[in-house]
Formats: sequence, structure tokens, C-alpha cells
Amino acid sequence: MGIFKNLFGQKKVIDQRLIGVWASDLADELTVSNLGNVKITFSDTGDLTYDIIEDGKTQRINMVFWTEGNTVISDQPSHPKKEKTKFEFESERKLILEFGGERAVFLRQ
Repeated sequence: MGIFKNLFGQKKVIDQRLIGVWASDLADELTVSNLGNVKITFSDTGDLTYDIIEDGKTQRINMVFWTEGNTVISDQPSHPKKEKTKFEFESERKLILEFGGERAVFLRQ
């Protein structure tokens, strides 16, 4: 069986609790100072959009993602480099992401 995993790779896993639209919690000062107004959309097909909203304009970054345990693995096909972000749910509507030692709070939209 190991030879087939090496040849074809493993199916990527997606934690279904992430699926949907999440917006940075603008009431959380640390999130605002570190990220600003951000919207993240996780799809069940593994697509991830990261929208940075600033001065009435939106900059969109298109990525792909999968999960390994409590870690989101993301990659930007136009600039390949895998990034790992820890995640946890404080509630059904509150997502905490930790990247590079900094935490950010997101609310389900």
C-alpha cells in the first residue's frame, strides 16, 4: 500500500468546520493591529480566498488549503510556498488562527 501513497499521494483532508466565510473580529485590538480587516473564505473543494479590505478596496489572494490535525496548510499556486497555521475554535462562530506566534480572531459570517 505504501508504494501507491508514494506514487499517487494521499487524499488531502479538509476539516469541514472551517468551511465558510470568516471575517477578522474588528473588536479584537490585537487582530486589528496585526491583520486589519480581512475576510477568509474556505471552500469544501480546497480553495481559499484571503481578502484584505483597506480604504474601500479589496486585495484578493487566491490559495489552496487542506488540514492536518489542527493545522491549516495553505499554498498560493502563483507563488508556491506552503504555510502552516494552527487553528482552534473558541465556539461555533469564533475561529482562532495562530501564525508565526501571533493569534488572530475570526468570526463566522
